[in-house]
Amino acid sequence: MKGIFLVMLVAIFLLSACSPGAGEGGLLSLRQVLSMNPDADYVELENGDVYTHGTEWIEEKNLTKGKKIATVEKGMASDLPAGTILYESEEIPAVLIAEYGDIEKRYHLAMGE
Repeated sequence: MKGIFLVMLVAIFLLSACSPGAGEGGLLSLRQVLSMNPDADYVELENGDVYTHGTEWIEEKNLTKGKKIATVEKGMASDLPAGTILYESEEIPAVLIAEYGDIEKRYHLAMGE
């Protein structure tokens, strides 16, 4: 009886330690993104959602700026200056359009595969 209880306890512990990530599907945390690519160009929103830059297909799409999501503050993004405005894309809500000066960059929601 003790053996069964111990096995069940270990199984519950192992299953609860799992979180979505690469190869598992679901949203990735900043830690997961950086573990896969320490030089990632990312933006982390206040709610913990992480967006990354550098996907070719997003650059090829005709996207329209939608509603303003946030303004980048210090420490919120790896390669965007404070004051950058982040907009949600009207066509693909999982894509953010960052705009500062004459520069526009696109970021997609970091998700496991």
